[in-house]
Amino acid sequence: MSTERQFPPEVLTSPDEARLAYYDAYTMGHPYLDEAFEMLKPIIRNAGESRVIFIVGPTGVGKTKLRLLAEKWLIEENLATLQTDRGRIPVASVEAVLHKSGLFNAKDHLKRSLFALQEPEQLVEHKIDYGVRGIRRNEDGQIVIESIILETELGWALEQALKHRRPYIFFIDEAHHMLAVASGRKLTDVPEAIKSLANRTEVVHGLLGTYELLTLHDIGDQLSRRSVYIHIPRYNAEFIEDREVWQSVVWGFQLQIPTVEPPDFLSNWEYLYERSLGCVGIFKNWSRNALADALFTGAKTVTLKHLEQRALSVGQCRNILKKIKEGEKRYADIEGKVEELRNELGLGLKPTSRRNPRSMSSRKPQEEGTTKSRGHNTGVGQRNPKRDQVGVGKNAG
Repeated sequence: MSTERQFPPEVLTSPDEARLAYYDAYTMGHPYLDEAFEMLKPIIRNAGESRVIFIVGPTGVGKTKLRLLAEKWLIEENLATLQTDRGRIPVASVEAVLHKSGLFNAKDHLKRSLFALQEPEQLVEHKIDYGVRGIRRNEDGQIVIESIILETELGWALEQALKHRRPYIFFIDEAHHMLAVASGRKLTDVPEAIKSLANRTEVVHGLLGTYELLTLHDIGDQLSRRSVYIHIPRYNAEFIEDREVWQSVVWGFQLQIPTVEPPDFLSNWEYLYERSLGCVGIFKNWSRNALADALFTGAKTVTLKHLEQRALSVGQCRNILKKIKEGEKRYADIEGKVEELRNELGLGLKPTSRRNPRSMSSRKPQEEGTTKSRGHNTGVGQRNPKRDQVGVGKNAG
């Protein structure tokens, strides 16, 4: 591995705030993030009827980084188009927010979505006609939404805004918060409304959240049929390949720490894995806070002591890991029950004739070799048992 530090030399002579800002802005390209990004791009380009994308993974795994990469890519890809199509914006995003009550408020979310789609200064000549009363602009051109406006009217206004602005994708970050609904509302009310909105406007909606979003998988066949899942997993120390990638990730961040002397993250990679659970985002935030402490105290580098002071506790890690493992099992169940699906469809059973039906209870699974597959030894859609190779990809950003 190269030992040459990766940040510009002038960063070292910058004020502490600038050095910290440099590290904040740095995005580490790594295989699982790169793979998810490459999966997302063609779906955005041509989603067909699957206009709702569920992007799931553990907390701190890099889902928001994926969104930022996609936003940067869409803006750069469409600069020329936006010069002629002045009323369009390539991408918009909003965060699903929990209120003090611990509940998600759909009306508040609709307002936030409208703010996310309002005209920037350069689009002042391409204003949106929201088609409802209660939404206006003040003398500074900023959108004003009156408190008396109904939720249904806000929904209509958001539909007009999406049709007018035509983003290639509308992201909803922290989308698992939408499941915290008040009593009297069904769990699927908001997700089903998003699916319907995506269909009416033909705008792809990307919902980013933890494994809690998988709760929606078994609720409503229409939502499942029109959805796509992208999984960003953590690096799992049970696998040699994941350990190797994790060490490369730690090394990459080590080269980006703008201190006088380089830190020694690699020697402590197991501890760094232990307290970040193999989630790159958790490690990035942790090392960022340790860097802030080092800069504040005038230290020449980030030491193990700085890291220990900012580490998640064992209790926190075990609590997060429990949730992660439950989510991983849930996702594996959704993706891995191929044989159950085949049996439920009748593909795993010996066929019978409609003219001479036999008791369903007497039907047995087909014997091996009775049905020829087209050059495959496994069932249709079932992969041979092996683990994919992973390696350090290029910085996707």
